[in-house]
Amino acid sequence: MKYLVIGLGNLGRSIAENLTRIGNEVIGVDIDLHRVDSVKQAISGAIALDTTDREALSTLPLTEMDAIIVTYGKDFGTSVQTVSLLKSLDAGKLIVRSISSIHETVIRAIGVEEIITPEQDFAGNYASQALLGNLFKHWYQVTETHHLYQIKTPSALVGQSIGTINFEENFGVRLVGVERAKEIRNLIGLKQTQYTVIDHLTDEIVIEENDILILFGRMEVLHKLSEI
Repeated sequence: MKYLVIGLGNLGRSIAENLTRIGNEVIGVDIDLHRVDSVKQAISGAIALDTTDREALSTLPLTEMDAIIVTYGKDFGTSVQTVSLLKSLDAGKLIVRSISSIHETVIRAIGVEEIITPEQDFAGNYASQALLGNLFKHWYQVTETHHLYQIKTPSALVGQSIGTINFEENFGVRLVGVERAKEIRNLIGLKQTQYTVIDHLTDEIVIEENDILILFGRMEVLHKLSEI
């Protein structure tokens, strides 16, 4: 796939390099020539130009891209101007980093549907980890109030059935899946751990020691799981 990454700061550069690493064609854009030079060997191409200049922006292959990612993290005006110009130039799918709640409101009003919120994501991960400690594995935001969590199975739950535990009544969260590990041998005979997801949950399923629990609910109830 083809991507245009506008803004080559820490986030933009990381996105561009990782998209390239997994086989995509990526063009990076920034007004800072030093940033462009530092990344041009790691991605398909890098261009120095002012994205608030309509004529300059129109020279880019906008309609050839599967997605255009705008990652400006500080300059509200530059981000909004760039996004507005991209929309006026009939650019395709836009993914834009949110700088603030006001900025997000503005770019949504322009017509952007997909928003990146790295600071908010970091805060959510950090808060979840602080609440769950060693149980924590991953956090995913679904709405402003409800989230998905992957956690290691608390030792107190090992050997109990899902029906006995009753996650909703006792902990205020819903169990939506269980990742269960099993050992397999690869092509050269070495043992490897592979996880499969049990998503058809019944009350009779017994939780095992190395299971990863996939939970849905509010962050403020997580302390109930960390305290058992």
